[in-house]
Amino acid sequence: MSDLDTPAVATTGPVDIDVIICTADRRRVLGHRLNAEVTLPRLRLTEAWPPPSSQLPAAIAAETGLRVALLEPLDSTLFVAEPLDGEPSPGYAWHDVAAFDGGPVRAWWRRPAPEQTPPWYRAGWLAAATDWCDTALAERGVRRTGPAAQIRHWTTSTVLRVPTTGGAVFLKASLPHLAAEARVVTELARWWPRAVPEVLAHSSAHGWWLSADFGAQPPARDGSAALRTLARMQTASIERTDSLRAAGAPLSTLDDLAARVPTLTRRGELWDAARAGADRAALTGVAMWLQDRCAELDEFELPLTLAHGDLHPGNVADRADGPLLFDWSFARVAHPLLDLGGWLHAVPEPLARRQVGAYLDGWRHLAAPAELREAWQVAKPVAALAELAKFADLIDATPGYEFDYLPMAGRWARRILDAVAGRDAHLTGWLDPHPG
Repeated sequence: MSDLDTPAVATTGPVDIDVIICTADRRRVLGHRLNAEVTLPRLRLTEAWPPPSSQLPAAIAAETGLRVALLEPLDSTLFVAEPLDGEPSPGYAWHDVAAFDGGPVRAWWRRPAPEQTPPWYRAGWLAAATDWCDTALAERGVRRTGPAAQIRHWTTSTVLRVPTTGGAVFLKASLPHLAAEARVVTELARWWPRAVPEVLAHSSAHGWWLSADFGAQPPARDGSAALRTLARMQTASIERTDSLRAAGAPLSTLDDLAARVPTLTRRGELWDAARAGADRAALTGVAMWLQDRCAELDEFELPLTLAHGDLHPGNVADRADGPLLFDWSFARVAHPLLDLGGWLHAVPEPLARRQVGAYLDGWRHLAAPAELREAWQVAKPVAALAELAKFADLIDATPGYEFDYLPMAGRWARRILDAVAGRDAHLTGWLDPHPG
């Protein structure tokens, strides 16, 4: 098997999405009358992952005749959108909310807005972001040549693709606790300009930033090359952690992670999502075991350094001059091996062995290969713990949108329980390589 066998981010098959397209006053909703019933537009998308937001705008336009901006998801199969231009296709018309007999429209209309709604879930955000983008482009002597397209739109962040006279650019906005990404990427670009996105403009007031087109599309096919690049960046960053922290990358030590364990194991929703059936007494034992693993990993004395925090093949693009690693939203100064956890999320075991070997080879000047492999076996459940903590933080930052995060939180909780029981001790990667 070659290194060019890294699977694309897995999908879960077709999914039906309903869309509430509403006027600015929220009193008129686009609907299709079928006999005596008025129904919402329903889109059958070919894939549920990546999140359907990347497929929805074009699908909505083809179905309804309207160009829209996605607003908030109400669950994993129901979105709200605002109309931008166009006329409804035959069969569609604007209806009073009362015309929709019960169901999601009435529930949406009566629902109080969540207190911490991300700005990009609010009407008018796309227009404001596009205006800022136009100003930033003009300062570079470039102009926009078409509408901005929503290519990623969920609770953590949103990404727009903007066509310009100088080629496509991308605009990204993230949650406040992830807003240091542009500064961190700018710092990384001082040392590895071809391995990270090029930051073109940044608004600290809004948390928006522009990057140049990568010149390649994810996901990465050469996983070993991506991990070798990460290892080079990490080993070179051991002496640069002060500058990374000054750029906004938080410090996360193993002691910090261990201190969070009791609280995380008391959060029933995380473990219920794992469908694990673990009782409180069992989770107390899990907590103690995880804290012991954090302490054991610390004994290997690998230095804290740059950690990507959300590394997977979908966040790497293969370019002719080497891999480009992007989406540094969760970048921090932390234990380096924890990045392997997310990377191996959907990597089959034979390929996991090859790729982990390629990554650890980049650390051979700091420890013997056998010691590094032993360290990874200790680090595996700690990496799962770090992922669980990440999703718990996202749930806390965006109450009301837990559905975006609980499935993955449950997957990492399940993997922790597998590790405690020794079910994956024989594996380099995870017991269940296919996400669902």
